[in-house]
Amino acid sequence: MLLLKPLGGNADMYYSDQDFANKVNDKLGNVKYFKKYLRDLDLIGSRQQLSDDYIGMFQEVSEYRSTNNSTWEIAMENVLPKYTGEFSNEDSNEMDTLKEILETLKRIEQKL
Repeated sequence: MLLLKPLGGNADMYYSDQDFANKVNDKLGNVKYFKKYLRDLDLIGSRQQLSDDYIGMFQEVSEYRSTNNSTWEIAMENVLPKYTGEFSNEDSNEMDTLKEILETLKRIEQKL
């Protein structure tokens, strides 16, 4: 069942889980898990259906999963945070700096 977005003149399509699975040519269970993960990250509302806007995200997660031979969960953890605005290159640089500091502190602790 295809649903039209009831907002103004924007004609984005909203899909049932099964229709979205057919659209991305994947299993229904993977789509439901993807949808749950999107909700956990507040990328969609609790009763919101998936639209064309999420096809690219799903395909990116799927590609990451197959390229890195990982699970869906790991693929989503690595791909989806960039859509939340919670992850940036700056965060990555800060994380690298913190890891270096931690390693230095561990070396100092071993010497004591």
